[in-house]
Amino acid sequence: MNWYVLHTYTGSEIQVKESIEHLATIKDWRGKIGRVVVPTEKVVMQRTTRSRTRQRNLMPGYVFVELEPEEEIFNQIRRLPGVSSFLGPGGKPEPLSQKDVESMLELVESRATKPKKLIKFRKGEQVKVSEGPFSNFIGVIDEIDEEKARLRVLVTIFGRQTPLELEVTQVESL
Repeated sequence: MNWYVLHTYTGSEIQVKESIEHLATIKDWRGKIGRVVVPTEKVVMQRTTRSRTRQRNLMPGYVFVELEPEEEIFNQIRRLPGVSSFLGPGGKPEPLSQKDVESMLELVESRATKPKKLIKFRKGEQVKVSEGPFSNFIGVIDEIDEEKARLRVLVTIFGRQTPLELEVTQVESL
């Protein structure tokens, strides 16, 4: 079996994945169609005072499929709703190299284990501290550390600018 890349309509990746798995079941192609992968990562989104964990697509518009290179399978997959074409010259399916497959699978595995906090704030934006001893203080974002999902917020205490190191989940937009 080889790995191929399908170009899909953005937002249809999960539907295409399920359709391919369903096709493999009804056509009894379980030995001809292997894994179907939509590269996603878990992200924690801050909504006012609550945070939510969601799946975010790492490569919108693409689905990776492991399958036997047979024309009938290619044609059936091309006809599925949401599928645009196979990636390759002129829409002709071209298998991925083993190196590309390994790096894609490694990326998917590394991103699936630890949720990443999504930072929707910008430097200079006014925010309200929602947790901790400085709750309800209003400040301005001075620095953003995306790797640690922390913010340095300047709040005014007794007429002086005081920097606070806060988690992304401890502040909310105004």
